[in-house]
Amino acid sequence: MNHDIKRGLPNRYYDNRDDFLVERAKIFSPMWVCIGFANDVPGPGDVFPLEFMELPLLLVRDQDRRVRVFHNVCRHRGHLLVAEPCQLGHSLRCPYHSWTYALDGSLIRTPNIGGAGVHQVEGFDLTGLGLVQVRCALWHDLVFINLDGSAGSFDEFIEPLEKRWSKLWGKTGADHLRVPDDYGSIAFDLETNWKLAVENYLEAYHLPTVHPELNRISPLQDHEIHISEQFAGQVSHCYQLGAGSQDHLPIFPDWSSKLLQEADYPALFPNTLLGLQADHLFVMVVIPLGYGRTREEIRLYCVGDESLTERYQAMRQDQHAFWTRVFQEDFSAVMGMQKGRASPGFDGGVLSPLMDRATVAFHEWTGARLGV
Repeated sequence: MNHDIKRGLPNRYYDNRDDFLVERAKIFSPMWVCIGFANDVPGPGDVFPLEFMELPLLLVRDQDRRVRVFHNVCRHRGHLLVAEPCQLGHSLRCPYHSWTYALDGSLIRTPNIGGAGVHQVEGFDLTGLGLVQVRCALWHDLVFINLDGSAGSFDEFIEPLEKRWSKLWGKTGADHLRVPDDYGSIAFDLETNWKLAVENYLEAYHLPTVHPELNRISPLQDHEIHISEQFAGQVSHCYQLGAGSQDHLPIFPDWSSKLLQEADYPALFPNTLLGLQADHLFVMVVIPLGYGRTREEIRLYCVGDESLTERYQAMRQDQHAFWTRVFQEDFSAVMGMQKGRASPGFDGGVLSPLMDRATVAFHEWTGARLGV
């Protein structure tokens, strides 16, 4: 991409299935990408099916409490194994012909494969026909995968963000994260390309127009853009605990009192949007379903066990309602931009050299991988 002229990616990368599949091969397959949350499979035998880049995947918590990710298809006829989140006990059974797999993915039963009542066939080796496992790694509650297995170590991938955040929440901040059962989750399905959700998050330029309430407590002029190789976003220097009230949710124990107004909002490329504040963390996983369909899965994490008590219930509810409003206010923006990608009157646009700097960085990062 030309670094002198700040133009956006062409329309074809937003409204074309062929290019969407190229993104799957060149962006989402060779690197670490987030697909969901370990909390969705809390106990052994819990399974959670999801769609990602038109691929059916399956989160599984095995008997050793290890989280695994598999392609959610039976090796016999390619039927989906699991359609809804559920508790399956010790095995996964295909609903078509009852081929059965252990929670580690190994094939353990093939009923009637040799005729009625004949469950084994000479020369048929079950050991090579287990579920196809996807390389995965956990970062706190987040589940990351590397589809083609070629990425470097996950620790190296996540290290720059960990170093950045250690200056805010200290070395033990993540140990205090808790997911409320009552006000911890938000989810949206949007008719837009996944990149537009990321691009919208990367800039504060739209705050006065789209988020007037947020702009009053965290105004445009108090945001600072930051850009690095693997993530970009903004720092707010005016975060208000409890939105300025006297009471607020518990804060991270190692967070400096001098930095209580600091909040960090990076997008970890390609699809993980993060918001770290002294009293909570939110994570939005942008899940591409198709070139014009995107799911946003959001978790709100409080700090410490005390934050989950009845004393803080109203604050958890207010926080959930606030972020729900903010994220819903973006609907018209991200879906309006998607509709515009079908117009011959637009093909990438011209980006502000100042206000859109993080978006430019994301376009250049994406374009480098697509060969644009």
